[in-house]
Amino acid sequence: MLVLRYGSVEELFEAAGVGRHWGEALASREGLTQARWQTMWIAATGHLTVPQIARRLGVSRQNVQRVVNDIVAEGLATYEPNPDHKASPLVVLTNSGARALDRINTAVEGDHEQLLLQFSERDVDRLRALLGRFTVAMRDLDRTSQAEPVAGR
Repeated sequence: MLVLRYGSVEELFEAAGVGRHWGEALASREGLTQARWQTMWIAATGHLTVPQIARRLGVSRQNVQRVVNDIVAEGLATYEPNPDHKASPLVVLTNSGARALDRINTAVEGDHEQLLLQFSERDVDRLRALLGRFTVAMRDLDRTSQAEPVAGR
């Protein structure tokens, strides 16, 4: 049986933390938070509802709802009628929101290029593949842990 030992996932947590810190600093250049940047990024991929955005980000619908309400209030996005679900409108970036997202994404390109210069293309491909497999395994584990009651609860 494989036992996760110290150092087996801590690097992922640390990398995620560094990534969040970097994302916050970058988003703040546009007066945004990382949560707003990520929400806007996903919203820009198509006409999605708040629950759909939440699922893509892996966070609660309530959290995304607060973020979307904020970006709508700031004129960065709008709610549009959803022909498939009257109670769940679509989130669409405004021109102002799309420009802010473009500025952040353009700013990040240089950092990404600099980072990727430190790794071979093969290393990056392997990392992406491993992270994909890790994500699937964690989702499977998450489904299992939600289905099984924990002793003492």
